[in-house]
Amino acid sequence: MRPDAATLLVGTLRKLYPDLPIHIHTHDTAGTGAASMLACVLAGADIVDGAIDCMSNSTSQPALGTLNALLGENSGIIPDKELYGRIDDYWQNARKLYAPFESGSYASATDVYLHEMPGGQVTNLRF
Repeated sequence: MRPDAATLLVGTLRKLYPDLPIHIHTHDTAGTGAASMLACVLAGADIVDGAIDCMSNSTSQPALGTLNALLGENSGIIPDKELYGRIDDYWQNARKLYAPFESGSYASATDVYLHEMPGGQVTNLRF
């Protein structure tokens, strides 16, 4: 979902249903996930998904560290940076054990905007 589409979707939902909790989930396949989640928050989303930095981007969700930087250090996304760093380091090392099961997607794939395949489906297709 591009940021402009995110603004339109969430803005319209918020206008039509002002009390409805809005939770947005996305994959960062095209590399625009953080910008799209920022647009969702600014348009009135209550919750947007993110992933711990070392497991984020590409076919995963945008990085929580990026969202924290975009929304401000007082956003509450990362209340304890030291603890977050230790957790991120742990999972970065653990991820090495699962390298054989990686999707093979190591960079943004903006071609999803051409074929409009949902980002999470790209990995299924590769297998």
